[in-house]
Amino acid sequence: GTYSPSAGSAACSVCAAGTSSPSGSAACSVCAAGTYSPSASSASCSACVAGTYSPSAGSAACSVCVAGTYSSSGSAGCSVCAAGTYSSSGSASCSVCVAGTYSLSAGSSSCSPCAAGFYSLSAGSAGC
Repeated sequence: GTYSPSAGSAACSVCAAGTSSPSGSAACSVCAAGTYSPSASSASCSACVAGTYSPSAGSAACSVCVAGTYSSSGSAGCSVCAAGTYSSSGSASCSVCVAGTYSLSAGSSSCSPCAAGFYSLSAGSAGC
């Protein structure tokens, strides 16, 4: 988490949040998209956990995926849930709508029950 830009320096400098530096480095490295470094003097960058993302290099924190989207660990962005599936915010995956419910469009945060007189026999329905 520290570096020395020139040989013979009396002291090392601290790397800023969003960067890292292993011991003995001459410079700090910017954390790649999908990773972060939350505080100054980090020796390494950490991958964003599933359900979060960092879209650009040099992130000090990861952002939470909004409802209707998901991400795996180390993601630079969130993916949209397909029709017939849904997710809450911070999800690692989409859930399939159960029989009798549906989600008409991609990016749904919940499934809707079928109206009276209509049905969906299978899970993952985009309509009734």
